[in-house]
Amino acid sequence: MNNQALEHWTPVIGSSFWAMGLGLSLLFVIFIFFIGSKISSKNREYFLYAMGAYQLIEVSSFQLYRLFTGEYVIATHLPLQLCSISGILAGLVVFYRKQLIFEFLFFFGLAGFIHSILTPEFTGGIPSAVEIFDYYVGHSMLFVVPIWLMRFNGMRLTIHSWWRSFLYLQLIIVIVSQLNAIIGNGANYMYLAKAPLADSVFVVGGASYILVLNLAALLHFIVFYYAALKVFK
Repeated sequence: MNNQALEHWTPVIGSSFWAMGLGLSLLFVIFIFFIGSKISSKNREYFLYAMGAYQLIEVSSFQLYRLFTGEYVIATHLPLQLCSISGILAGLVVFYRKQLIFEFLFFFGLAGFIHSILTPEFTGGIPSAVEIFDYYVGHSMLFVVPIWLMRFNGMRLTIHSWWRSFLYLQLIIVIVSQLNAIIGNGANYMYLAKAPLADSVFVVGGASYILVLNLAALLHFIVFYYAALKVFK
């Protein structure tokens, strides 16, 4: 088992790799909801269970594979990125439909989906074909599952959900930043030790990038909340 964190890799914005990932992700999301609109309510439940199972199996299988092959890097492969946490929530909420889990997934997942496909960053270096598939499908599910639950299962946000989720995000930031320090070896979960490589308007130079990302998250949560109120009345 290795110790030092693996280098990150990000495709050039506007490159064929970037465009293909973005385009296929959007087509995947559209296709999933097209299927959902054409099948019966009973089959929608089965389909939702299949998506939830995929999320949980995907996370556990990658963890186990790297452990058994000796490729596991503690400073890179723990499921502590915000999208990894959201991915687990996307599986759990299907089988354990608690309001708090749903709301976390809605806010964290939508933000993760949008920025992961617009400014992708692979945390384990240049990805294999399997890792590319896993990245784009897994991140697309962060959007699909909460919106599916709202559209087809009637779940809705509560009045205080946006700021409550933001406060819990601060708690997660504190915990993960401490874990980064404990793990060492270049651990950069949730990009709390070093700014992401991705070319995003929300990534600024210097230590202030964390504050900017936090404010960006707050803005996203507010926009998502009021958009959901408008669309899902």
